[in-house]
Amino acid sequence: MTARFFAIVATGLALAAPVMADDLQFSSPLDPVAFDNSNVKNNVGNGNVTATLSGNALTITGSYASLSSEAIDAHVKIGLAEGVPGPVIGELKVSGGMEGQVSGTIKLSSAQIAALKKGAISVVVDSAKAPDGNLWGWLAAS
Repeated sequence: MTARFFAIVATGLALAAPVMADDLQFSSPLDPVAFDNSNVKNNVGNGNVTATLSGNALTITGSYASLSSEAIDAHVKIGLAEGVPGPVIGELKVSGGMEGQVSGTIKLSSAQIAALKKGAISVVVDSAKAPDGNLWGWLAAS
C-alpha cells in the first residue's frame, strides 16, 4: 500500500507541475540590402543577431558594424516567407553609431510564432543614410 501511495503522489505531482517547453533559438547574419541603385553606396556594413523564443516572448540581441552612417533604429518585421518583407511587428533598440548593439523583447501572437518558425521574421537596422533598412537578417532556427 505504501508503494502505491507514493506512486499516486508522484503521478499527481508530475501532472500538477507546469509543462515548460524548451526555449527555441534563432539567429541570422545582418547583411546590407539596397532596394535600388540610388542607395547602394549607403547600404554597407555587417552584423549578426540571435533570438530566443520563450513562450510568446522573442528576445533579440546582436551587433552591427561598418555602417556608412549612424544607426537610428531597428525593427522586427513579418513577411509571407523568407526574403519577402512585410509590416513592422516590433521595435528594437540600437546603441547608435556606425557600430554598436541591437536588442529588445517583443511579444508574438500565435500566427507570428508560426511565421518565425517558417523563417518569415526579419530584423532590420536603419541608418541615417539608409532609413528604409541598411542591414537585414531573416531569423532561422539555430
